[in-house]
Amino acid sequence: MIKRLKNKFGVNEPIFTNEILSEMSEYSRPRIFQLMKLAENNEELIKFEKGIYYIPTETRYGKSLISVEQVIRKKYISDKNEIFGIYSGLLLQQNFMLTTQVPTAIEIVTNNETMWVREIKIKNRSIVLKKSRIPITKENVDAYTILELFTNIDTNQYLNNLSAQREVKNFIKDKNIKCKDVLTLAGFFPSKTMKNIMGSEIINEFT
Repeated sequence: MIKRLKNKFGVNEPIFTNEILSEMSEYSRPRIFQLMKLAENNEELIKFEKGIYYIPTETRYGKSLISVEQVIRKKYISDKNEIFGIYSGLLLQQNFMLTTQVPTAIEIVTNNETMWVREIKIKNRSIVLKKSRIPITKENVDAYTILELFTNIDTNQYLNNLSAQREVKNFIKDKNIKCKDVLTLAGFFPSKTMKNIMGSEIINEFT
């Protein structure tokens, strides 16, 4: 089982119980859980938290560790080539240098949430999950990020921060975000979002 899981998911990467059940589907559920327990006892499979495992490597300090951020990213942001979420709130603002404030909770907008807002804990870290307004995909994630950013900030906050202006403009340029990409999603956001975008004058930055 460990060899198959390693080939499929690699080492030091979160593996969810449902992924193990799917990969070992020719076995009965009780048998799979029996094999998982045996692997745990042999320290070939580490239980990070309920429903979350990983295959460790040896380090000079003992068995390797994975982070909450790795788990969050795979479960709510992206997995391999699939994208289904973005960071929001203060963490998103940090990424664009709009704040230096450290968030008490990690905010995420994701397709993998059915409630509009829900708070969970992973290893005592608070994560606020928000249902995406429209499914997030590889094609719209960059435009969605800009709209999400300007939904939650004040225009003056942006206009008074030259570093943030530079970061936003570079992001738009690097990601080649087009005006039509933003307008396609704009109807799913509050009216203040486009008002903030127009007030910030970044509309002129879109190709």
